[in-house]
Amino acid sequence: MIISCQIRKSDHTAYLNRVNEIDNIYRIKSDTLTALKMYQNLFKKYPPHNSHLINEYQTYIIISDKYNLDFGGKESLYKLIPLVAPNWKYNRLDKDLFDLYKKYGIDSLEVENKVADWKKGLNKKLVDSFSIAFFRNQEFRMPKYIEKQQSINDAKNAKLFVWTFSNYGFPSLQKIGLWGNDNIFMPMGNMLNHMAGLDNKNYPYFKEKVFEYMKKGECTPEAYAEMIDKRAYMEGKDCVYCTVRNSRVSDSVQVNKNRYEIGMPSLKHSKRINADYLKR
Repeated sequence: MIISCQIRKSDHTAYLNRVNEIDNIYRIKSDTLTALKMYQNLFKKYPPHNSHLINEYQTYIIISDKYNLDFGGKESLYKLIPLVAPNWKYNRLDKDLFDLYKKYGIDSLEVENKVADWKKGLNKKLVDSFSIAFFRNQEFRMPKYIEKQQSINDAKNAKLFVWTFSNYGFPSLQKIGLWGNDNIFMPMGNMLNHMAGLDNKNYPYFKEKVFEYMKKGECTPEAYAEMIDKRAYMEGKDCVYCTVRNSRVSDSVQVNKNRYEIGMPSLKHSKRINADYLKR
């Protein structure tokens, strides 16, 4: 079992590309039943996972129920809870999920208790540290950018990352969540974006380590790509993955190849995913 889990972790990019393929069939080609069958086979091989904005395991369960197809019932719904728990700020599920849990005999109190249990499993030391770090991350950026003081804060955050990598690995959603102390929002892509500053002497180390964690599935490819693209933008180079607004693009075919190599959807597919998300 341990060997199997290690293989799955090292193969996370292959998993993501498979998800992107299935999502393209479902979202763009509108072939729901084919996508469902492919998802069913995927989750026989890989553990449940929700990718950025695609939320494939959640999508698989919702549309399976819609077509009265077996997705594993309560057992699968329980597996979904830790995947949606990081977004749980106000102890509410979105309506689709609420109705689904209720339909299968899982009331809101039971879900809340399981989310509370998930929160207890977070690394409190890291939650405390990154709550402070995310405050520092914006302290002198808004409403007015004060470069000198913000640079000092960014340097402190860079040191925190180096220490965390050495002692705990990557500060993933399953380690620190998305909402820290005092309901501070902790989107890792935003923080890594600011670690790409030209004055960050540790940037080569960041580039290597975050890539390593991304390949294991601990860091999203979007968060890694943001850091790389921000650095390219600051150096006046073409974007590598084109995740930063107003980036210079000279070869979109190469960009799509770059995105595929780290498990991101193509530029066209990504545009559709984001458009669908904004419609909600």
